[in-house]
Amino acid sequence: MNWLTRVFFGPGGNLHSSVPASGSDYSAAGTIILPADPWASETSVAALVYSDIFGSTADAVTRETAMSIAPVKRGRAILVGSIADLPLESGSFRSGVWTPAARQGTWFNQSTTAQTAWHRMAHTLDDLIFHGWSLWALNRSEAGTILDAVRVRFDRWSFDDKTPHGIAIDGAPLTDPSAVILFQGPDEGLLANGAELIRGARAMERAWVGRVRNPIPAMVLQETERNGVTPTEAAEYVAAWSKARNSENGAVGFLPSTLNMNVYGDTDADLFTEGRNNTRLDFANLLNLPASLLDGSTATASLTYVTQEGERTALIDYLEYWLAPIEARLSQDDVTPHGQVVRFNRSNLTDVPNDSHGPEVLETGDAVESTPATPEVTA
Repeated sequence: MNWLTRVFFGPGGNLHSSVPASGSDYSAAGTIILPADPWASETSVAALVYSDIFGSTADAVTRETAMSIAPVKRGRAILVGSIADLPLESGSFRSGVWTPAARQGTWFNQSTTAQTAWHRMAHTLDDLIFHGWSLWALNRSEAGTILDAVRVRFDRWSFDDKTPHGIAIDGAPLTDPSAVILFQGPDEGLLANGAELIRGARAMERAWVGRVRNPIPAMVLQETERNGVTPTEAAEYVAAWSKARNSENGAVGFLPSTLNMNVYGDTDADLFTEGRNNTRLDFANLLNLPASLLDGSTATASLTYVTQEGERTALIDYLEYWLAPIEARLSQDDVTPHGQVVRFNRSNLTDVPNDSHGPEVLETGDAVESTPATPEVTA
């Protein structure tokens, strides 16, 4: 098997034969059975380092913590769901009109590895959303034609100025720049420019959960007689009342004559609705998505409704922010023949999803078969 397959499966995969040690050149490959986890496993290390600096209760900003926030997960789902299955095409613009190339690279929308073309693009978008960078490993023919590509898991590669080409994979310097495609996203990534918002959102969720568990305002048990309650008894009373507040009958309690109960705060359990909705708006702005798509409700009496068609049309304009960097990179000469560019086929964003892949229907109602793409490979 080629090095592309081994890069996809990773050193943690189940191997029949050994994988070259870290620092070895990627040329030979072992026989691999099981793929490695496609997601970057950064949580434990990042959390450890972060807690060492800011204390054990501080939040480490990782992809995993960000994905635990509902608006982030929703925003990612919209971006990946809208873009990952859009077909890639090469061609050129002639007098402003798109003209597809006669021969299309089959690797654009297919893969011979266990990583499908959909997952390759989905993981690439995920990398750009959270980290701002993504890397593909390539298989080329002896003539230099690209035959296949896989996305390299984010935690397996790094920028390294001590390597010949500035990149290391599994600690091994990249020796052939034509073996990879490096994608740069439209910004630094959510973990960089949204770090404080992620921490704030998680703190708000914890506070909201705490408020749900204890909707009764804060209370103080105050003794009515001097030295009427010992410290041990006081601790027992506090523990008993704390437990009772979380029970089904938490609204009813008993106090001996030696104690009074003072209540502080108000009983209006708004559960941070306004703050949580504002967080959705903030994440929509960071992800460059219409806020209405993140499904936050309004605090006002009336709601403004948008039609599904209007939302779909508006979404296309927002998606260009994420589509353009990928198209621009794939249009460079090391990927596409000079004079041609690569574009996503956006028809599924405006038509009913997958309509364009079925039979074409003429105005007379007669159905004709769609013309299949030519299964040829071009450089």
